[in-house]
Amino acid sequence: AYGSECAALAAGRVAAIQTLSGTGACRAAGVFLERFSGADTGYVSDPTWGNHIPLFEEAGLAVKRSRSVDAATNGLDFAGMLADVEAAPDGSVFLLHACAHNPTGVDPSDEQWAALSGALRRHVVMFDCAYQGFASGDADRDAASIRRFVADGHELLLAQSFAKNFGLYGERIGALSVVCADADEKARVESQLKILVRPMYSNPPVYGARIVAAVLGDPARRAQWT
Repeated sequence: AYGSECAALAAGRVAAIQTLSGTGACRAAGVFLERFSGADTGYVSDPTWGNHIPLFEEAGLAVKRSRSVDAATNGLDFAGMLADVEAAPDGSVFLLHACAHNPTGVDPSDEQWAALSGALRRHVVMFDCAYQGFASGDADRDAASIRRFVADGHELLLAQSFAKNFGLYGERIGALSVVCADADEKARVESQLKILVRPMYSNPPVYGARIVAAVLGDPARRAQWT
C-alpha cells in the first residue's frame, strides 16, 4: 500500500499488526481511536459498507454520515464532501475508502484527493483498503490516495484486507498500520495495538500471512502481482 517512495518517507515510524482481514483491522482501529485519539465521532461516507457503522459504534464512537454520492448524477458529490469536512469539529475521525468505494465504486480524482488531503489536516484520517488492484487493475495506482496523504504529512491509520487481491477469502488475512510522528511514537502505538488485540483474537492465522509475505517480499513475484 505504501510503495517504495512513500515507505521511505515513513521509514521507521509505521506501527503495524496483523489482523483478522480488513474487518478485524477496522475493529482494532476503532477501539484504538476511541481510546487514544480524543475523538468521540467517526464520519463515514453516505453510503458506505454496512459493517463500518457497527464497527465504529461497537468501539464506542458516535457515527455520522458525510456526503459522498450525488443521487441525481450517481457521481461524486465532492462539494458536499468538502463542506462536511469543514463543518466537522476539529479532531473528528474520517473513514475514507482508498479505492473502489464500497458500495458505489465512485472514487475522487487525483486532484480531489489532493484537495481532501488539505481539508482533512485538522482531522484524524483512516483509510480502508479492501480492493487494492480492483479499481484500476493496478495495485500501485489504487494506492495513490494513501501515498498522497502520507506525502502530505498525515499521520494516518490504514486497514488492509488481502482476501480479494490475494484470493485468501477463508484465511482472514489483513493488517492495521499507523503512520506515526517518529520512531518513539511508533513503538508506543505498536505496544498499545498489541495490548488491544490480545483479548480480541490473541494470535492471527499464519498460513495466509506467509503467502502474502512470500509474494510481497520477492521483487519478481511482487512485480507479477502488481
